Amino acid sequence: MNMIKFVAVALFGGCSIASAQDGLFAGHVQRVILQPSGTEDCPRPCPVEGTLQADGLRTVCISNSGGCQTMDVKVDQVYLGEAGDGTRRVQSRIGEWGPDFPVTEEQIIVSVEAGSVSWSFATVKDGRTFIDPKRLRSIAGVPTAAKNSEDLVALDEVLVKVKSK
Repeated sequence: MNMIKFVAVALFGGCSIASAQDGLFAGHVQRVILQPSGTEDCPRPCPVEGTLQADGLRTVCISNSGGCQTMDVKVDQVYLGEAGDGTRRVQSRIGEWGPDFPVTEEQIIVSVEAGSVSWSFATVKDGRTFIDPKRLRSIAGVPTAAKNSEDLVALDEVLVKVKSK
């Protein structure tokens, strides 16, 4: 019985830690790091050798992962969740099309949701911040724009939808 309680507490604690890292914030990129798979902070997506099954067959793993990317962002403003003080580090695997974290001096809007990182340049017009819905497709599970929209979207309007969800 005590073991079940321990496992339940560990699972709920792990979930709260993961959700505490979710958020939406504006900031400036300080550093982007690219790492190949198999290095200290970027585990291999597949084991070195396939697993040998009882029937003698060997399973293999095929991946199009290109390694890992890490981005340090100096946080200017937090919109959702907690981004911590100063600099926030976000990480993701590099996919089939290569790294996508920006190396830029421009302000960006970063969304972290269930471990997935997406971002958009922040475009300020008439005192309002706009995002590109092709880059930042959803925030907290809410689509940022209608399907196939090409126009920039006002961040404050999306946040109203997110908070009313």
